[in-house]
Amino acid sequence: MPPKTNALLDHVVMLLPYEDIIDPPSWITDKFHVSPGGKHADGRTENKLVLFRDGTYLELVAFTRDDSEKRKGHFWGDKANGVIDFALTPRESLDVSTLRDRLGEAGSDISYADLIEGGRRTADRQELKWKVTFPGPGVERGMVPFFCEDLTPRERRVPAMDGNTHHPCGAVGLSGVVIEVSDGHYERLNKSMGAIVNAASIEQGRYPLGTPFEIGRPDQPSVWIRRRPIDGEKEMQLKLVVQCPGKGDQPNLEQRVGEGVVLIDMVNGRHNVQE
Repeated sequence: MPPKTNALLDHVVMLLPYEDIIDPPSWITDKFHVSPGGKHADGRTENKLVLFRDGTYLELVAFTRDDSEKRKGHFWGDKANGVIDFALTPRESLDVSTLRDRLGEAGSDISYADLIEGGRRTADRQELKWKVTFPGPGVERGMVPFFCEDLTPRERRVPAMDGNTHHPCGAVGLSGVVIEVSDGHYERLNKSMGAIVNAASIEQGRYPLGTPFEIGRPDQPSVWIRRRPIDGEKEMQLKLVVQCPGKGDQPNLEQRVGEGVVLIDMVNGRHNVQE
């Protein structure tokens, strides 16, 4: 049995052009069934969802009408298209003070802000509410997760059911994310991630997660931290790992979208990430 962890993988965020939210392109729909989403309460962003049997989901998000004014001051405002962020949810109610204490005891310079409420309305005008905590200043969004805890029933936000969790690629869930960072951030994140997920590394640079539903998966959902060569590009890159058992060798996805790139590994068994 894989080790239990207090942190569950909730969802992964992929930023796209607005037109790709309104009418998802074939490179998405050939692999995934896309479900309705809605508009966030701040009026800046809209989403659609790719829902999985393990209770996780991929959030396809865009700034409404690609309005540059809506990007200003937004925590994703300077992000290029691609996998940009990911969220955990606690098994029990989140205590931010305890999270901060764990990070302090680990010698980390990363902390988390106080909980704030957020929400959105679904396509059928149903109101959803949650509370979130984001990493504090000095940390690029996506380098460490944010936390999301529901105030309204989670099944309203994540309405997974038989029809909408069947995907052409055979995906049943998210195996996690790979965080590729420069050497300057590698040790920093390894010092911090165990405290964030409240679990020890199960191998160098690999930290276990749970998922809302157990589905008999062959691998342990994880966050991987890996070194990224400095080659003139940005110092951090996120890659999504999707579990596709029984579908043979699904090709990995590397899709250029404007100035960004979407990276998704489609895995059949345990995902091996090389140093």
